[in-house]
Amino acid sequence: MAPRRRIPTPTTADDRQSSLFDRLYPLPEPPRTSAGALGCAARICGLVSHALDYARTEGGLTRAMVAARMAELTGERITEATLNAMTAESHELRFPLQWLAALVEATGCTDPLVFVAQQVGALVLIGQEALDARLGQVQRQVALLKREEARIKQQMEGRHG
Repeated sequence: MAPRRRIPTPTTADDRQSSLFDRLYPLPEPPRTSAGALGCAARICGLVSHALDYARTEGGLTRAMVAARMAELTGERITEATLNAMTAESHELRFPLQWLAALVEATGCTDPLVFVAQQVGALVLIGQEALDARLGQVQRQVALLKREEARIKQQMEGRHG
C-alpha cells in the first residue's frame, strides 16, 4: 500500500509555510568568523548610551541613578563618570560584560543584551516570550510522541490482525 500523502488542513502544519513565530522572531544568523567580524566596541558604546537614554526617557532615571543601581546590583564601584567614559568612543575604557545584566536591570533596556546574543547566533526571549517558546517546544514533543504512539499501535494491529 502506498504511503498516504499528507494534505495540510487547518489543524495540521504546512511545512512549506513559515510560522508566525518565524516571522516575528527570525532565526539569528550564525556568527561571522572572518577576521574583525565581531569587533563591536563602537556599537557597544552606542548601545550602552542608548540604554541610558532609554532609562531617562522611559523611567525618568538619570545616569547617576542608573550607576547607583548598577553599583548596588554588582557590588562594584560604578559612577556616572564611569558610565560617561564608557559611552564615549574616544575613551579607551570599555563596558565590561560582567555589568551587562545590571545595565539591563537598571535601565529596563534589553537592546545591549539582544545585540550580544545576535553576535553568536542566539535569540533572547524574555518573560512571556520565553514561556511561549517553551510551550511550543512541549507541544512539538507531545505531537512527536503521539505520532510514535500511533505508529506503535499500527504495528501492534498488524501483528494481531
